[in-house]
Amino acid sequence: MGMTTPRARTAQAAARDGRPLTLAAEAYARLEEMIILGRLRPDTRLSEQSLAQELGIGRTPIREALQKLRENNLVEIIPRAGVFVTRMDVRSQLLVMEVRRELELLVASRAARRATPEQRQQFRKLAAGMRKSGEKRDKRRLMEIDLKFKDLSLAAANNVYLSAALAPIHAHSRRFFFSHQETTDPTIASTHADAMEAIAAGSEERAVATTAKFLDAMEAFTMAAIAKELTTQ
Repeated sequence: MGMTTPRARTAQAAARDGRPLTLAAEAYARLEEMIILGRLRPDTRLSEQSLAQELGIGRTPIREALQKLRENNLVEIIPRAGVFVTRMDVRSQLLVMEVRRELELLVASRAARRATPEQRQQFRKLAAGMRKSGEKRDKRRLMEIDLKFKDLSLAAANNVYLSAALAPIHAHSRRFFFSHQETTDPTIASTHADAMEAIAAGSEERAVATTAKFLDAMEAFTMAAIAKELTTQ
């Protein structure tokens, strides 16, 4: 049996979830994953040419992905110096938590109200995948599903201002959570799946309630991770 390449695995994951993946989106997802998992460490200088060769993707999609990573504060572009992976400041996650909750609850409400039948079906598929990933403690697959869910929920909410506000918040939160999580927490995965299913069902009240429960679990995890990190400094 031949070896499946990372690019093929990413494309297969997109196919399973029924959502086409552009080359720029694929490049972003893979570079974000490399940053989160520590393959691209803080202060690393990134080269479009080297990344294009490593990922097997053209330089134009790579350039687009780097621009999105910059917008989400995962890389910094310094004129005449290059592109560098940003450092992660755990204290800034406290500031993210202050603004994330209300925005996430609004997205859940609007997504439950406005999602198309096709999007509702995708929410159900993602929920099933999330539960399976939680049971198997499959961190990499959970990362893929989490990113797809965030994209889908913002698309279903259909509010460009919400999307613009949450994009960097989502990126920061994903980096913090998956950088501090060894495998995955089945309880958090389950509450996340509950929220997806509520959105799919079109129940705004239940979507808000289940999303709030998920955020409670995430905030508890965040506080514990920050406390642990501060005690080791």
